[in-house]
Amino acid sequence: MNYPLRNIKKIFKLSLSSLYGDDEIGAITYYYFEKKLGIDKLRFALEPDSELNEKQIMRLQTDLRRLSCGEPVQYVCCVAEFCGLDFSVDSRVLIPRPETEELVQHVVNHCIKKTSIRHILDLCTGSGCIAISLAKQIHNSQIVATDYQNGILNLARQNAENNKVNIHFLLHDLLHDDFPLSNQKFDVIVSNPPYIPQRNKANLHKNVADYEPATALFVPDEDPLLFYRKIAELASLILVPGGSLFFETHDDFHPQLSQLLENHDFHQIELLKDMNDKPRFIICKK
Repeated sequence: MNYPLRNIKKIFKLSLSSLYGDDEIGAITYYYFEKKLGIDKLRFALEPDSELNEKQIMRLQTDLRRLSCGEPVQYVCCVAEFCGLDFSVDSRVLIPRPETEELVQHVVNHCIKKTSIRHILDLCTGSGCIAISLAKQIHNSQIVATDYQNGILNLARQNAENNKVNIHFLLHDLLHDDFPLSNQKFDVIVSNPPYIPQRNKANLHKNVADYEPATALFVPDEDPLLFYRKIAELASLILVPGGSLFFETHDDFHPQLSQLLENHDFHQIELLKDMNDKPRFIICKK
């Protein structure tokens, strides 16, 4: 079979129509060809009769089988875009979302008003996307980022190196370990922890529920604020007076989370909506 670029959209649509709508299929197609094969959208438009070489065809056939099973295109391409940067990703870490870019921007807007060095802690860092994006945008910062597995931290370190920033990565199981830098104080703590109740798994798209790491997504139905409680306890000890705490959250639990933060003596608790007008973030001060 010949594979001129003009036919690629049709091939992707036939393969993926049972999983995605037309707009999503188009986005996946262009993303795959740019990130995996180095063929951008402009070439699609200007060279519609250009054909893939044999090596590209073999790779496409293999990858299209993965995509048609529901595997996210970012995992197939081994790269995700976030805050204008590329991050290596695989099944060890979540794929960064546009909503989390908004969380980064809230932290940036807070920090750029300050002239002194900002000591920032990113808990549950995953791919390192939050910490690395903050380091790129807040030049007067010293950033520590933690996660609970060395494999995850190795991927985050690779991303920091690729994006040319210095982050101190720290192995730390938030739920079970004492914090190793308990004597250090931070101006800002930010986290996008697991927050989806286990009962909601059936409502998620196949490409999330079947492929992204459950440990980074789900919390027990009977204790959905598990991670937030641990973070609030830690933050109450290591945030400087007047320091700020930034969370991405589940909109079902904002009243309970606000009360939890009040119980740990946080104040100026503010709920912010995301680009889709959905309650998404909570910011507060010590």
